[in-house]
Formats: sequence, C-alpha cells, structure tokens
Amino acid sequence: MKALIRVTGAVQGVGYRPFVAELANKYELRGEVKNLGGIVEITAEGDGDKISSFADELRTNSPSGSIVLRVSLDYSKCNEPEGQSDHSGFRIVESSGEFDKNYLPVFPPDIGICPECMKELLDKKDRRHRYPLISCASCGPRFSILKELPYDRETTTMGVFSMCPVCEKEYRSGRRRHAQTISCHDCGPQIVFRSGSDGDFFEKEDALSQAIRVIRDGGIIGIKGIGGYQLAASPYNYDTVKRLRLLKGREQKPFAVMFDSVRKIEQFCFVSELEKKYLESSARPIVLLDKKEDPFAENVCGDSRQIGGFLPSSGVHRLLTLELSELIVTSGNISGEPMITDDTVFADKFGDSIDGILYYERDILRPLDDSVLQIYRTEDDYECPRFIRRARGYVPLPMFLEKPLKEKILYEAYGADLKNSFAIGFGDRIIQSQFLGDMEDYSVLKLQRYELAEFEKLFRTDNLSTEKKIVISDMHPGYHSSALADEAGGEHLKIQHHHAHIGSVMAENALTECIGVAFDGTGYGTDNTIWGSEFLICRSGDFERAGHFKSVRIAGSDEAMKNAEISAFCYLYDSGIDIPDHILNESEKGLLKAALQNNINVHKSSGMGRLFDAVSCILGVCNYNSYEGECAIKLQNKAEDYLKSRKSDEIVKDLPISDLIRINYDNEEYIPDMQKLLGYLTDNANRKDIGMLAYAFHNVIAQITLRVCLKLRERTGLNSICLSGGVFTNRVLLSLCERLLVNDGFVVYYNRVFPTNDQGISAGQIYLADLKEKSN
Repeated sequence: MKALIRVTGAVQGVGYRPFVAELANKYELRGEVKNLGGIVEITAEGDGDKISSFADELRTNSPSGSIVLRVSLDYSKCNEPEGQSDHSGFRIVESSGEFDKNYLPVFPPDIGICPECMKELLDKKDRRHRYPLISCASCGPRFSILKELPYDRETTTMGVFSMCPVCEKEYRSGRRRHAQTISCHDCGPQIVFRSGSDGDFFEKEDALSQAIRVIRDGGIIGIKGIGGYQLAASPYNYDTVKRLRLLKGREQKPFAVMFDSVRKIEQFCFVSELEKKYLESSARPIVLLDKKEDPFAENVCGDSRQIGGFLPSSGVHRLLTLELSELIVTSGNISGEPMITDDTVFADKFGDSIDGILYYERDILRPLDDSVLQIYRTEDDYECPRFIRRARGYVPLPMFLEKPLKEKILYEAYGADLKNSFAIGFGDRIIQSQFLGDMEDYSVLKLQRYELAEFEKLFRTDNLSTEKKIVISDMHPGYHSSALADEAGGEHLKIQHHHAHIGSVMAENALTECIGVAFDGTGYGTDNTIWGSEFLICRSGDFERAGHFKSVRIAGSDEAMKNAEISAFCYLYDSGIDIPDHILNESEKGLLKAALQNNINVHKSSGMGRLFDAVSCILGVCNYNSYEGECAIKLQNKAEDYLKSRKSDEIVKDLPISDLIRINYDNEEYIPDMQKLLGYLTDNANRKDIGMLAYAFHNVIAQITLRVCLKLRERTGLNSICLSGGVFTNRVLLSLCERLLVNDGFVVYYNRVFPTNDQGISAGQIYLADLKEKSN
C-alpha cells in the first residue's frame, strides 16, 4: 500500500527529514521524504497498518525545536517516489519550491547550542572539540542565515562552504544527517581575531586565546554572534564598563550579563524553576532575575533590583565564558541604531575604538537581538513569562489563532515608531518581526522597509490565495511607520495606538470584546491630543473611550519625555500646587509658566508614563530619564523595597488611600483627577520612608482602575479586562491591578506572547483590522 503524508508546521531546519527517515525504517516502510515549500511531504509504501501507525507517531512525536500543526494521510493521491520504483529503503530527496497557498509557512528561529553539541565542544576526544561554530540538525543558526524556503544548504549562507569528506559522511547518517549548518575545524567558517592595537590577525585557537587575554586585561572586543555583532567586556572592571557606555552612548541603562551556567547565576540571583527553564531553553533569552547580591562593578546594573542574566547560545560564547565565567555581552551598535551584521560596517564604526574583533566569514542576513523577558508572579504564586523584547530564539514563530483571520485577506501591520516591529497575518496565524528599534533613527526606518520585503519573499506572500491586502498603521500623522504604510498603496486602515495595545491581548486570548485598560507613555488620540491612560470599551474591532486620567498640559514636547522635572512642574501647576524648591530653578520655572500661560510648545497629555515621571521627581527618586522608563523603574524599585521590608498587615495601613481618590464624570467619560494624591505626595515628600509613598501611589492607581472598571461593567455587562501598554511592564502595578480586579470577579488578561510595550502593537493592529472586516 502507498500513501502521501504531509506535515505542516515548523518542520524545516530542525532535523525533521532525518527523523522521518529513521521512523520509516522503524516501521519497515519504503519511500522518501522532502521539503516542499514550507512543509514536509512523505511518500510511504508498505503495510497499511504500519503506515497508519507511522502517521500516528508523526502526530505525537517530533524532534526538538519542531512544531507539528497537522499531519494529513491520503492513500488515493500518492504519486510514485522520485527515486527508482524498486528502491527498497527510505531516503531523503531534493527539496521542492512548491508552496501551500492557504497558509503562511512556519519556520524555526535560531536555536541555541544543544546539550549534545555542548558535550562535543568540551570533549577532548571529539573531532569538534573547541570548534566555536559547532551545530547539528537540532541547533544552530536558522532564520538569521536563511535566503529563501525551502531550507537547504544552498538556500542559506552556508551554501558557499564545501563539506570536508568526514562532514559529508556525517551528513548522510547520524545526528547530523541533513544538518545544513554542518561544519568543523577542517571546513566551513572559522574564527579569526583581529587585534585593535596593531591589526594582527590570529586564527582558530589562537584567536580565542587572544580574545580572552584582551578581555582579562580590561579590554573591549567585538564578537560576531549568531544574530549580529556584539560588544563584550568584563563586568568587574569599572573603567572598562565606563568606556563601554561611552562607546554605545548608553548612560545608565543596566547591562545584561552572560554566565557560564545556571549554577553560577544562582550564586547571585534568585532563580525559580520556570526562570531556569527559560534560561536553559533553546531560545537562550535574557531573563530579568531578582538579585541576591551584586558582585559586579557598580556601573553594570546600577541600582536595579534585577540582573539580566543569560547563558551562551553558541559555541564561541561558551568557550569565552568557560575561561572568563561572566561577561557583559551587549548588542554591537550605538544605542538607538540597529544591530550591525556586516563585517565591514562594524569594523568601520568600532574598529578603532575597541581592542579587537572576533569574527567568522559566514554572512548574517538579518539582525536578531537577544530576546528579553521576565517571569511575572501572581498573588497565588502562579508564574508566567512576559516579553520585554521578542527577537532571537522566538522570531519568526507565529502566534496561531483560535479563530482564523477572514479568508483570502493578507494583513500587513507596520506597528508604531518606538520599539518597532511589523507583522503579517494570513489564515490562522500572525507572524511578527523581530524587534527593530526606534524609527526616529533613519537606519531603523530603512531596516523596517528591507525586512518587510524579506518577510514577503521568505513567506511567499505573493503566492498566497488572496483577494486583497490590507495595510494597517498607527493613526499618528507624524509617525514614520505610518508614512511607510502610505507608500505601500492599496487599502490602508489606521488603528488608534492604545486600542492596538488592547488588541494584542485580545488576539492572544481570542476575545472579540472586553474592557481595555491601556497605561502607556504616549499615543495619538482621536481628539488630536496625546493619550496614555485609557479605559476603552472594545467590541468587534471598534472602541469607545469610556475614561482616562485627567489630561494635563505639558510643555517642552520631546524634552518633557526625558526631563521628569518638566512633567512634575506641569502636573503640579495644573493642580494649583506650589512647586517644591528641588524642582527646577526659578528661571526655569518662569519659562515653563510662561509657556503654559501662552500655549507655546504645549500639548495636552493623559499619558501614564508622564504621571509616573512626575511622581518620581516629586518624591526625589529620579528626575531624568537617561533611558526610557528610568524614572518609573526607580519608583517601582522603591515600592518593591518597601513591600519587602513590611509584613502584609503593615502595608500602608496609616495612609488615607480612599481619601486620595477623585473620579469625575464628564461628557460620559470617567476622569480620575490626581490633584489630591499629588498634593499629599508633595506635602509628605520629606518623609524618610519614600518607599511607602511610592507604593501608595501604585496602590491608588490600582484602586482607581478597579473603581472605573466596576462602573464600566455595570454599564456594559463586560467582565473581561485586558491590561496592556508599556507601563504594565511594572510588576507592582500589574500585580495590584490583577489582584483587585480578580477579587471583584473580573477575568483579567495581559500580554504573554507579545511584548506589552509598543513592540506588540503590530499584532494588535492585525487582529483588530480583522475583527472590523468580519463585522462589515
């Protein structure tokens, strides 16, 4: 009996064909397996019961890194195998470029070094002992080197490297059977170190030795990682870290630290089982971990309560940490610019400023920063991951929708300007791009245009069975991403920024209606003012703004986003509260007052981010954002310090929380007013226990959120709450809001698949656009 079996999912680049071949031999089947566009096609011949059992095992068993969505079995459509008809075994044959027109192909991300390759790397008897670019059918670069599907050696940047006789033999059998990145000390790309001081070149083991020596001596080197260039230095040398900050233009933001093992991380950080699972996962993300102690130079993590820890994702990183134990490993770029992938570009930008470059000749086709996540713990100790940045190790894996998008429509969403990512949607999946950066930098804008074209080519969007394409962007008239969407032509839909934030949570949970609470920095509103603390009633792709924190006139435009003293002055001035002496000098106060009175460079804003900035400044915690969210993060730290130092029954028991809450009702909108709270915080800012006031502020915001949501539930009957927006990366605020809402019977949702910050917006844009289409 003969059968045609097709397997759909992430089944290319993960050793799936060798897995199928071995399984077919187990069931004594003849035939062949090949990559077919974005799927795997199997022709099997043998006993009918064995074919059926073979197909069943394909549904329940798969190699590491693969995702099997569907296994179809059809006896009537089977063709003769491409090989000879009397072929007695089972073989892997050349791939086909044919694509299924009904689905976006699924392709795996870059996969961190697997345990087997790690073992070989450190085994003196193995032929790949200390080979820095070791990989196999189950690990190594995938998306960063892919030119086009199907995934074969010639469609990757490994195609220019000829295999040595031993690798060719391994390519035909064993665990590297059809491993497209197979290479060794005798073939494939090799590591080279170019000294920054004298320009000398060192190869292979000498290259590693020189790189290690330079770092030990307090130097900074460039490393060509899997997804782009990185800068590496010792975290124990204050002067080295200071120099690294100057090179990157990164004043205060904490650096992540690469460790050689989880055991070493546990010496300095608290690590839960789930955190350990993510640290050791094939994605190798940076995980934000609470400190036990901080042994590093004070300018590595600063006064952050967390360390961004991660493990080596490749052989070269493992060999470096084997000797150096801990390393700062950060993206090789100027802060705000895209990660560099080109050898010449990196050498031109950093070659004269650092002490050497460790690199190899294989091309990297697209930049992939390290992913960043934190594990959020609920009140009942349930843990879940929440992305800060989604990139290497996760992109381009799609989110599979419970209810498919409207048939024959291709969606392309351009996201927002900050923390930009784009997304494409078709059928039952949304594929979001990697984190690209802030589009105020022209190089990020160019990267978005280039990467979107690459996604269209890789995922063959021109081959899909579509009737129309809908392009979606933010409604901000000045966004570069919106201008790019305008250039795309065709049907163009604009989605309000905070509605899209809520849409990203709705997409993850298959919701068609909810009460949305979007706490964010800024976003352009339908009334032409800046929004950022919104209560939305969301139904079928549309929304009603049912409430928001009181809008305040803010002077200074972009400078106000950095200088928290400006936000503090404007909030206090609006509330009629005397400005404390520590906020600005008299000349600056006079200028701001004149600007507000004469409406010069002034805009109205309800942004929660600016309110957090103002309170951080009022309490003397932080008055300037040297990196995005610094003031809010330090305010959160103070609140957490307070929580850690108190018993539960002692927390803010002497503060008049209820007396500080005022919610007005104006033009059918609920509008919380911060006047009483700001007055109380200002009057008490000289108290020693600032942490209690910081926590009280978080508590009041959460109490207000509950009260407004109760009113909206009474009015609409909606009981599902979606929380999103960059401010909800604050785990104190999220925890308080969730606990209060759940205790009152609400079902609470928040981002888990996509980042809650602006990177997640593109996915929300697609989901809401589709709800609109379905409701028409």
